[in-house]
Amino acid sequence: MTNNTVPSSQVYAWLNEFCRRYFQLRDPKGTLELLSPGFLSVGTGEGEVAVGKEQFRCLLLKELEALPWPLSYQIEDYAQNRRAPFCWDCFCNVRLELEQPEQGLHVTYRIRLTAGVHQEEDGSWFFDTMHASEASRTQEEGEFFPLSFVLQGADQINRSTQKELVEILVQLMPGGVVGGYVEEGFPLYAANDRMLQMAGYRSYEEFSREIQGLVINSIHPDDREFVKMVVAQALAKGDQYEVQYRMKRRDGTDLWVHDIGRKTITGDGREAIISVLVDISEQVNAKKDLEKAADKDPLTGLYNRKAGQTRIEAAMHSSGGYLFAIMDLDNFKLVNDLYGHQQGDRALREFAGLLTHTFRRTDILFRLGGDEFGVFFSAPRDLGVLERKLNSVVRNYRALTQKHWPAAGSSVSIGGVYGQLPREFSELYRTADQVLYEVKNAGKSAVLIRPL
Repeated sequence: MTNNTVPSSQVYAWLNEFCRRYFQLRDPKGTLELLSPGFLSVGTGEGEVAVGKEQFRCLLLKELEALPWPLSYQIEDYAQNRRAPFCWDCFCNVRLELEQPEQGLHVTYRIRLTAGVHQEEDGSWFFDTMHASEASRTQEEGEFFPLSFVLQGADQINRSTQKELVEILVQLMPGGVVGGYVEEGFPLYAANDRMLQMAGYRSYEEFSREIQGLVINSIHPDDREFVKMVVAQALAKGDQYEVQYRMKRRDGTDLWVHDIGRKTITGDGREAIISVLVDISEQVNAKKDLEKAADKDPLTGLYNRKAGQTRIEAAMHSSGGYLFAIMDLDNFKLVNDLYGHQQGDRALREFAGLLTHTFRRTDILFRLGGDEFGVFFSAPRDLGVLERKLNSVVRNYRALTQKHWPAAGSSVSIGGVYGQLPREFSELYRTADQVLYEVKNAGKSAVLIRPL
């Protein structure tokens, strides 16, 4: 049985092998060996649609007849996503170079390549789909994928045939596919079963009914204007776009998708967009989780020093002033020495929980390091209320330590400053620390707040 957690290098190696056979060796037989029988491809030219391996073979042989020379290639910006067990989608930019001095040719060309690949139980790999696009409108009609800079004279596929191929692709593409007319709200043109499943709909009719026949209504309300802007700007320059946004599932939850869309002409002559949607919710959520984890102190769950400083610097410029306080746990070393480090960690977590319970979610709570914590209040309306809250922290922590770690005699000292004018965090910390030093010298276990 193959390994379902294939490293990026293996999928990359197989894509590299395809490029080597196709571009460098110009080997049609070797290239076709890498494709599944139901291989589907969409190239950069109007007629470059192949439904099945045989159609792709015909396109490939015509291309090689017109351009037999080898091309050097470089895969750049590679990324991959596991779509299903033993199935991956990958994306990259490919830089191609053609050098033929005797023909007076030296050309560099870039394409964007998206491919679907799967692994069989015997370990063999096959490409199921491939989609090539260019970032500009330099390509003429009738050119072959992916060499639009030299080929000429290919026969165009008429609109009727193109519409039939699009309808076949809509049903067979492994990704979600949705089509909309290039009109206000993008009236629904087509949708495949995979897209309906991704969004949780039981039928095309139910989906159409829910979005009132407009594709724009399937997009999260907060993302609609952004998507409309991206599509409009891209179609003003070419016939293709790429964008990431949230769709709304039938149950109301969000579905993050990577959308690659291309403009086409329907049978009745109307402009439409056919979009291939890849579910990237897992990657987006994982990225958000990593970003949250990078901001948090792993022991207490509060913000770490860097995250706290970043948020304070952003909040510092809001109107209404601020109050910043440093909280230091007195004699904390004795908790570790007398009761062990596990109990010391427990004391830190208990103190963090005390802070979370005492202050608002909008207040910035963070661990400065060791047994030192910070709190920042933006636009405080009543300094007296905040001082009373800080004093309650002193009392409650003292009661907590007397209950669980009485021999340590640990308490908390708090020193803070308040002001109106924005300050650098380093200055804010330094002045608050000086106030904290006064508290320590005066006997600890107290609160002192001074103006800046």
